[in-house]
Amino acid sequence: MAVFNTYPLLPKLTGDEVLVLSDKAGTMTVTATAGQIAGTPAISEASGAFYQDKGALVSRFADRVLVGDATKNLASSDREQASKYDWLSTIMAGTTIGPWAIQGAQFASVAQFGSSAIVAGSRTSDAKNAPEVIGFQPSSIGVSSWAIADDTSNPTTTTAYAFYGEGWRLPGVNYQPTFCMELEAVNLGGKAVGSSTPYSPNIGGGVYGIQLGVGGGQTSGTSDAAAGITFVANPNQWQSGVVFGATSLFGTDGQDNGYGSAVVLARNHSVEWHVPEVNGDQSGVGAFIRSTVSVREQGVRQEFTDNGILFENIEGKPVFSVKSSPDANNILQVQPGAGPQAAGLYVQAGSNGSGNLGLYPAAGGEIQITSPVSNVGSPLPTAASGGFLHLNINGSEYRIPLFNVEQIGT
Repeated sequence: MAVFNTYPLLPKLTGDEVLVLSDKAGTMTVTATAGQIAGTPAISEASGAFYQDKGALVSRFADRVLVGDATKNLASSDREQASKYDWLSTIMAGTTIGPWAIQGAQFASVAQFGSSAIVAGSRTSDAKNAPEVIGFQPSSIGVSSWAIADDTSNPTTTTAYAFYGEGWRLPGVNYQPTFCMELEAVNLGGKAVGSSTPYSPNIGGGVYGIQLGVGGGQTSGTSDAAAGITFVANPNQWQSGVVFGATSLFGTDGQDNGYGSAVVLARNHSVEWHVPEVNGDQSGVGAFIRSTVSVREQGVRQEFTDNGILFENIEGKPVFSVKSSPDANNILQVQPGAGPQAAGLYVQAGSNGSGNLGLYPAAGGEIQITSPVSNVGSPLPTAASGGFLHLNINGSEYRIPLFNVEQIGT
């Protein structure tokens, strides 16, 4: 019999190898496979190191790892057969897209008791002392993920997603909502000093729900990204794009007279509406709203009120208003002129409406008009060749004679 430490070394284990062990009391000899031993709770003491060459103990799993209910998956190449046992694959198998999730997973954790399948955490107080161990000052990141698009073939069906998730609502679930993702900002440190603006978006002590950056901090070799957020149909549609809860914004509960800032833009930023594409032709912007105000004191604001629109200076003093009516019948149209045509105000009379145009100064006010004046003191012609202009002033009808230039000159 060979000396114990001279037995041949296996290059790798399959899990079926049998090992001879002793029970905890040391009174009975038992056997177990290597796979059984690997499945027992592993307990190791922290080495205090991070790198293997500095004394850290590093575990490696080269192929795939299944945790929780995912262990019921056969992990075989036959997706239909492999996906009959874990609950996630069973549910997905009943859809048009099939049980693809675990089939292609290097690591899969499926919760058995409805709790969190994966939890990750990191804290800055540990990062403060990290340079002594890992040699640099890390950022405290709970979860990191990279998807690298490096398939240069064209065309290709490959797509990169650094993060992907689906929130499923099954038939009959009508009491609680379903979320694809919820991000909670928890501020336990009191209100931060200052406020976020387009020119200083991040402030000390600020807590932010989402920050979308471009470039990953690279110093060269990167380019602009196409868009920060896109909404697409795949194939279904969103009933609303972005919804702010009535009480979600500081300053108002949606029912008082307060003010809450929902979207904050810098000067020259705009909201655009694009015209429909025809045969793939991207015709571009058809309308937009933007601000070019450079000095606050010269700014204006627009406010929708009950039955009206107010245009005010930046301090809230009205400068112009448009009043609505629930039974509006006659429409006022403001139209520019082209060439010698004058810009004008036009009335569009509705059914059984009025074609009149009214100008109504406040009590004691005047209608003031700037116009050229000619032939002062000339004799008044005896006939109004142009007829008479109809006016109603304070409820009384008046007529103003109209003389042509042949009668009185230019």
